[in-house]
Amino acid sequence: MKLYGGIDLHSNNCVIAIINEQGETLTVKRLNNDMSVILSF
Repeated sequence: MKLYGGIDLHSNNCVIAIINEQGETLTVKRLNNDMSVILSF
């Protein structure tokens, strides 16, 4: 199964979304712009 991810970057946070190859949203998460937080997600 292929997964696709996208990041909407803002000045103090980002929104990360993961979808599958059928276009179904698996997760959407708002995170602080902290590299360790983003990488752990």
